[in-house]
Amino acid sequence: MRILAIDPGTRIIGFCILEGDERAQEFIDGGALKVKKETSSKGLVKLFGEVLKLILKYSPQLLVVESPFYGKNVKTLIRLGEAKGVITLAATLMGIDVEEITPAEVKMALTGHGNAKKDQVAYMVRQILDTPPDLSFDATDAAAIGITYLQRRFCLNKSHSFQ
Repeated sequence: MRILAIDPGTRIIGFCILEGDERAQEFIDGGALKVKKETSSKGLVKLFGEVLKLILKYSPQLLVVESPFYGKNVKTLIRLGEAKGVITLAATLMGIDVEEITPAEVKMALTGHGNAKKDQVAYMVRQILDTPPDLSFDATDAAAIGITYLQRRFCLNKSHSFQ
């Protein structure tokens, strides 16, 4: 299965293309999309176009996106929600299913605790995948989202087989 995993942000959006299943994942590509500080609508239009380019280039079967978490800054939470909405819309219009993962679930799956730091998550991603050494934290966060989804999918399939 080929997936596009995205870590939405207000100015930098991490992405990773993974191919594999619950047992093994292969890193295809990853990086960061930068949205300049333009008016919100112009930045969202640019983000929409960039996500469409990734979908057209890599033909993922699924998009996995990190769901925004509640923070103290409501304005930031709103902007993250807008970015997630644009990302979801781009995938849906292209006929691609969308799944969500929470930040705590990603950190727990890769490091064993829900309050892990970015460098701890990046370290674990590099242990699992053969990534370029200079891959940004935004991209390793996206890779972690993809890995977590595949692990969760395996766990869900396992639990259904016992019934």
